[in-house]
Formats: sequence, C-alpha cells, structure tokens
Amino acid sequence: FVAGHETTATALAWAFYLLARNPEMLARAQAEADAFGAEPITEWQPERLAFLTRVFRETMRLYPPVMMFPRRTLEPVELCGTTLPARTLTFVSAYAQHRRADVYPDPDRFDPDRFLPEREALRHKSSYLPFSAGPRFCIGIHFAMMEGPIVLATLLRRWRVEVDPSRTITEDDFATLRPKGGVPANVRAHR
Repeated sequence: FVAGHETTATALAWAFYLLARNPEMLARAQAEADAFGAEPITEWQPERLAFLTRVFRETMRLYPPVMMFPRRTLEPVELCGTTLPARTLTFVSAYAQHRRADVYPDPDRFDPDRFLPEREALRHKSSYLPFSAGPRFCIGIHFAMMEGPIVLATLLRRWRVEVDPSRTITEDDFATLRPKGGVPANVRAHR
C-alpha cells in the first residue's frame, strides 16, 4: 500500500508539472476532464480518459517513480561481450531505457501522443518499464493505470493548478524519483 501511494502521488506531481509547462497539452487534458461535466467519475472509462491515460504514461516515461530495478542473474549471462556469472546483482534502469533516442525520438520532450496505440505498437514491449517487466513486474500496474488518469481528471475538473513555467524542478532520486522540493503551485477553484 505504501509503494502504491508514494509512486502514484509522485507520478501525479510530475504530471501537473509537465502539464503546466505545456499549455497545449494542459488544454487537451482540461477538455477531456471537463467533458465529464458535474458527474463524479465513479468507474474506469478508458474511452473517456484516453488522453489523460497517455499523459500519465508519458509522465512515467520521463519520470518513472522507480528508476531502477535490481535483478540477480540465475545463470551466467553474456551482456555486450561480458559474461556475468550466476548470482550477479544487476540493475535495470527504466530511466535510461525511457530516454533512448532510438526508441523515443526527442526523448526529453513531453509528448503524450507517443502512447497512441499505433505509435506504441511500433516499440518493443520492454521499451517502457515504469512497472518493471517479466515475472516480477509491479502487481499494482492495473490499479495505478486506472487511478492516475481518474485522479488527474477529477482534480482538473475542480481545480486549476498553476506552476511557474519558467521554474525548473529537479529530480530527487531518494527511494522514488520525486520532484526535489515538491512542485510549488497555485491551486484555484475551477468551478
């Protein structure tokens, strides 16, 4: 429960930061959230949260809440011409993988449309690792991928979150990849 709380909260903070720095994307996100009207969002409606889901996924590409995953080799493995003996502790970096220019052109740019189905189909499934991969992937993946877009939509419908676009927030990679010092913002009622 703690991991699911911290990681999702961190991803949401980064999402508001990225949206605030990208007014066109914020307008698209706001329009999708506003389309719900006054009705509460009480269930997962992927067709109505398509853009906000892409926003959440792109946020976790740029700022994966868990940057690296430890793994131990079970048997000797050859990697880039070097043989790692069995039981070698290795680390997989989601952060580095997500910023590969050969996989994600202009990798530092915030572009939720990278996750349009037709564009996503062109990438290897292991090119996106915010929840790790394989038999030890995060069991909270489905909950997080519902919770993130629903929370974004719910908050965007009620509040305007304004972040100084000229302010650069740096990364703090303590346990999760947090915004160092948080994301200072002005929050105003939308309705």
